[in-house]
Amino acid sequence: MPTIALTQLHLSSPLPPPSSSSSTATATTSHPLHNHLPNLPKTTIYTQLEDPNTIYLLHEDPTTNTTTTTTTNNQIPTTTPEITITPKSTQRIDLPTPTLPLTAPVLAIGRYFVRPGQRAEFQRALEAGKAHLEAFTAPYPLVGGWAETPRAAGGADADTDDGAAAEFVLFSGWEAVERHFAFAETEGFKEFARIKEFMEGAEIKHAVRWEGRV
Repeated sequence: MPTIALTQLHLSSPLPPPSSSSSTATATTSHPLHNHLPNLPKTTIYTQLEDPNTIYLLHEDPTTNTTTTTTTNNQIPTTTPEITITPKSTQRIDLPTPTLPLTAPVLAIGRYFVRPGQRAEFQRALEAGKAHLEAFTAPYPLVGGWAETPRAAGGADADTDDGAAAEFVLFSGWEAVERHFAFAETEGFKEFARIKEFMEGAEIKHAVRWEGRV
């Protein structure tokens, strides 16, 4: 099954916004982001709303190797006199690209860090409560999968439930960030939030698609 690769990068300067004369911005060929894109399939770029200097690269990774394989450019900061790009993380998630809510105005990316040995319990709680969240994200889908890469070097593969910590990544589409916040005020959220019993923590961010060219 093809997997989604989700790469998080931090830029010392945000990507350029669309110009007033065009809806499409262009990063110059000297922009160090180019060093992170060679040989990747079709890549969608998202800018984080909480921190516009943080971007996400989303693309389909057809390989079945669950070990992270990155080039030197993806392992160390890339720098020009004006811009530094620092890689933060890369996850491979068992999801086909067409299932992602990429047409939504806002994409929420939730990283749920599951306690060791409680992968199955988390999955059951998520399945039991996700309908409440889906009702709020409609008409945009809610999809997620287990990250295949370990959270720390030398850790166990998170695709197994062998007592190691695991990470579940959840993508949801929204009309606006405020709509997502409103879900937290509902009774349905209380049901969905039962997943917290099996978690060490979570990171939930919102991003918008960057419609530029690189």
